[in-house]
Amino acid sequence: MNRLAIIALTWLISGVLFTNISAKAQSPSADSLLVRALATDQLLPMLIDSAIKYSPEVRRIGSNEDYASANLRISKNILYSAVSMVSSYNYGTNISAISNQGPITGGNNFTTAQNSFYNVGIGLQLPITHLINRKSIIKAGQSQIDMAIAEKDKAALFIRQEVIRLYQDFKLSLKLVTISSINKQSAQINNAMAEKDFLNGQIAVDQVSRVLDIYNKSTIEFETNVNRFQMMYMQLEAYTNTNLSTLIMQVK
Repeated sequence: MNRLAIIALTWLISGVLFTNISAKAQSPSADSLLVRALATDQLLPMLIDSAIKYSPEVRRIGSNEDYASANLRISKNILYSAVSMVSSYNYGTNISAISNQGPITGGNNFTTAQNSFYNVGIGLQLPITHLINRKSIIKAGQSQIDMAIAEKDKAALFIRQEVIRLYQDFKLSLKLVTISSINKQSAQINNAMAEKDFLNGQIAVDQVSRVLDIYNKSTIEFETNVNRFQMMYMQLEAYTNTNLSTLIMQVK
């Protein structure tokens, strides 16, 4: 438990927290800021926001969303990956025969020519099923993204509800500490008066015993509530990954 909670509990034990006299007499301090923060619920939105950002489950689902988005981009671009540019260069000698019908020799004359040329084309190597199902593949990829977003929203909603529950339990535990602190002080005063009256012979032993029993029960109740307050304080900090001292000091 951090320093702020210890300060608040010290005020609670001394019995001056939440009293009108102390509220008027003391300057703004850790305990009064805590009271103000819980009274206005200014802490709740900050706690919810921090818990959602910290949640491993939300981050895991966010990674699934990124993964689905990457797959969708791949599905959209797979057609272009199958397109290729084909080019070739050819160089060689062409031989052709020319008929010679002259009066002297007759027969054919052969001629040669050096030729070179380029071939350029575009090729597409992709199974026909990919072309037919391209729209369906893209739609399925978008559906995966939508499902990941829905899961992320669902996880965020659960975290928001859990933070609200922990926050309300924390507020309740602080109120119970306050009430039990007042009860304990009252029982302590009555016990001291009963002991004095017993020594003066004004009350019997059984009466002193009843007063002492009430005091003991009030002490146990107080310590139980203090323990619960400490536990709720630490649970709220752990779940939201925050330092409540820092947040409470930001309360206006």
